[in-house]
Amino acid sequence: MKRSLMYTVILTFVLASNAQAGSQSCSNLQGEWKNQLGSTLSISSIDGKTGKLTGTYVSPSGTAGDKHELSGWVNNEKNPEAKSFTPAISFSVQWGKYGSITSWTGSCDDKGGVPTITTIWNLVRTSSQFTWDHVLTNSDVFTPKQ
Repeated sequence: MKRSLMYTVILTFVLASNAQAGSQSCSNLQGEWKNQLGSTLSISSIDGKTGKLTGTYVSPSGTAGDKHELSGWVNNEKNPEAKSFTPAISFSVQWGKYGSITSWTGSCDDKGGVPTITTIWNLVRTSSQFTWDHVLTNSDVFTPKQ
């Protein structure tokens, strides 16, 4: 009886944790995602026919936490001969008064049961201290916001 109660408590905790994480998955990217620096990627819509993605992005680093519109694409086309499949995603943010644009490109895959969007980004800025310092490149990993 005690073991049965323990399993019920554990199962309830797991289901509650999954419900808090939202309904995001690699097949349903709509919703809020957080990266390792605390930025929030909010995907509000994805056109089922074209793959056009819209939403907002909030970055606490360098932009005072302002909300910025984003647009991009999702491609879920599967090659039946391929042995592996992950949806492809890209999106861009024009940072307005900050004089820059960032574009992310990556894919979504389940890592340990957690849907994870892994991206590489390029940030291009209009003004810099040096001629060689206008383009920055790095990576971000997004998981469902809890």
